[in-house]
Amino acid sequence: FFLNISFDISEKFMCRNCAETMEITDHTITVFQCDADIVKQIRKQDNYLIRYSDDCPGKEYCAIYFSSNDIYFPNTETVFQKRIVEKDFYEWYGTRIQKAHKHIFVRDIFKQWYLAGINEKINTPELLNDFLRQETEGYKIIAVGSSAGAYAAILHGSLLGAERVIAFNPQFEINSLLERSQEAINPLVFRLKETNTRKYYDIVPFVNDSVDIFYFYSNQSSWDMEQCRHSEKLKEIRRISFSTAHHGIPFLKVALHKVLNLEKNDLEHYAKKVQSPFIFTVKTVGIKKAVSGF
Repeated sequence: FFLNISFDISEKFMCRNCAETMEITDHTITVFQCDADIVKQIRKQDNYLIRYSDDCPGKEYCAIYFSSNDIYFPNTETVFQKRIVEKDFYEWYGTRIQKAHKHIFVRDIFKQWYLAGINEKINTPELLNDFLRQETEGYKIIAVGSSAGAYAAILHGSLLGAERVIAFNPQFEINSLLERSQEAINPLVFRLKETNTRKYYDIVPFVNDSVDIFYFYSNQSSWDMEQCRHSEKLKEIRRISFSTAHHGIPFLKVALHKVLNLEKNDLEHYAKKVQSPFIFTVKTVGIKKAVSGF
């Protein structure tokens, strides 16, 4: 997960709510995904893409697609070079909301739940939300994400007052990582724990009840079920349970495009009972596509 362990006395991060630079003086190890020179070079880029669909039926909607921590793996320079530098990869780029006129794709190459935003300028959750608010002005918003991307979709979709959020196995809290993980794996979670950003380690208080959140989760995954239990008091969320231990998309991806474009009533129908990944896929796209996807 990391390269060339060394020690650094200070690590600096900007806090949007104060004028000065916050300095973390604890010793920290050097971790590839946040500290490698090749990663820092890409952090100087936008790390977002904006595209338009001029042939969509109307121009009311803007969709925001949040990449997950799976944008590259393992955390090595070779994989990062191929996946991010050469391919310039964004999740969801080929799977879009059909009724959206504007599409915003964002990624966190630190793979740390967007705790440091997406680039050197948009480097806090607050600044990321400001950027998205500006880019979505005048539009109805649909936010999409899986895992860490779903965490971001729920958080920013709530703060932006989105019409809909489609979230696949999100994390509702990452405080537990301070006990079960380590800085070598989740560097910013540990480095920012004493800063103002810590409030985003639990996004339940930020969830907006007026937003239609469709929450797909895997009911045989211990980590995902922990997150589900943490969100229990959010009564307005539409939960769609799947009999699988697979994290991320809990059904065959061949059905993903169709699911993203289902009407609200169709999504609510699936929330009424536990779904089998394969049967759900068959119901959604038919047996031929389901078999090919399997």
